[in-house]
Amino acid sequence: MPNFNFIQMADPQVGMFSRLSGMDPEAASLFRNHGLNVKDAPKVEGVEQERQNLETALEQFDEIDPAFIVVCGDMVDTAGDDEQISLIRETLGGYSSKVPVHWVAGNHDIGVNNLIPDRDSVDMYRAEFGADYYAFDHGESKFIILDSVILDRPQNLPDEHKAQMDFLGDTLRSRESIESEHVVAFMHHPLFLDNAEEADTDFKWAPSPPNQSSGYWTIPLERRPPVVKLLREANVQTVFAGHWHRNHIASDNGLDIVVTSALGYPLGNDPSGYRIVNVNDSTLDHNYKQI
Repeated sequence: MPNFNFIQMADPQVGMFSRLSGMDPEAASLFRNHGLNVKDAPKVEGVEQERQNLETALEQFDEIDPAFIVVCGDMVDTAGDDEQISLIRETLGGYSSKVPVHWVAGNHDIGVNNLIPDRDSVDMYRAEFGADYYAFDHGESKFIILDSVILDRPQNLPDEHKAQMDFLGDTLRSRESIESEHVVAFMHHPLFLDNAEEADTDFKWAPSPPNQSSGYWTIPLERRPPVVKLLREANVQTVFAGHWHRNHIASDNGLDIVVTSALGYPLGNDPSGYRIVNVNDSTLDHNYKQI
């Protein structure tokens, strides 16, 4: 039996079902040509599909009884949207009275135009969800939350990028981390999809969305190596992420990047769902569960 388990999920992205519904055939075809499985669906308004997904997941969590939940970003489709945030607060926020819920900043939560953060967007996120990078302990393990949106596009906030890198280094070098049974990191963007040295060019099986630059799904090579170096020096073996809206695992010299499909709108062949992670003294294993 595991010492404890926790839930990792990503991209509930409330509002995305509505945004991608009723799309004209030409626009839908463009998305599909970029590897994004946009479904033909009549136009709908509101957040009812996300409500169903979230409520189903929470019912299942009652049976799983996790120690905590980590939501790896894109809680909403549009930052600051009252209806979308209200649903997150009613569901996952309300569930935090039973089980701690840890939020991870996604580009749709903290980036202006869903991409680049600035001071106002970061302040708005922190007012709504709290700190965007921090660490917590459970059992004999340490867990680190990172803001990959700032790692991805730090040009407006170089001071925040430096502060987060300093935080990561200090945390990983701390006695508590060194003595921990496991050190696990969470972020929205995967560090890489194939290997730690991959260039910022698209793989045929992972093209960037329309109108986005190559390498959209991962942290740019310019800023990736310092993060990987710190993680490897601390013997971090697993980083959980989302953003790609499908399941994927990339392994490079003992570092696993575990990408979890969306609790909300999936863009690959994986159904909506979440990941159950079992933590034992010597092992950490996980499996994906559809809702």
